[in-house]
Amino acid sequence: MCPFLRDETLAAPLYEALLPHADKNVLSHPEASLGSASRYLAFLASAMSLRDEAARHFERALEMNARMRARLWVAHTQSDYARMLLAGDEPNDWERGLELGREALATYRELGLDYWADAHQSGGEPTTIV
Repeated sequence: MCPFLRDETLAAPLYEALLPHADKNVLSHPEASLGSASRYLAFLASAMSLRDEAARHFERALEMNARMRARLWVAHTQSDYARMLLAGDEPNDWERGLELGREALATYRELGLDYWADAHQSGGEPTTIV
C-alpha cells in the first residue's frame, strides 16, 4: 500500500527486499499469477520519486508479462505506467503515456473487462489495490 500512499520511508526497504527478484513472476499459491515482480518494483521506485528507475521497471514488466502472454498483466502494467507518465511534465512522457493508455483500454475491452476499462478511463486507483 505504501507506493499508493507515496510513503517513501516504507517503500525503500520493500524496494531493497524485492529488487533481487526483479526478473521473477509473483505468484499467490495455489491459483494466481500476479505478473512480473518488476511492476511492483516500479510502484515502489515511483513512491520514492525514482522516476527513471520506475520507468525501467515498468518496461521490464511489460516485456516479462508479454513473454508470458499474460494479457491482463500487460494491460495493468500499461495502465499503471501510463498514469505515472501522464502525471509527469515531459512531452515525450505524455505521448508515451497516451499510447500505453490506449493499448491498455483496448485490451481490457477485448478481454471483456468493462470494470477495468471503466476504472482505467476514469483514472481510478491503481489496478492491484485489494
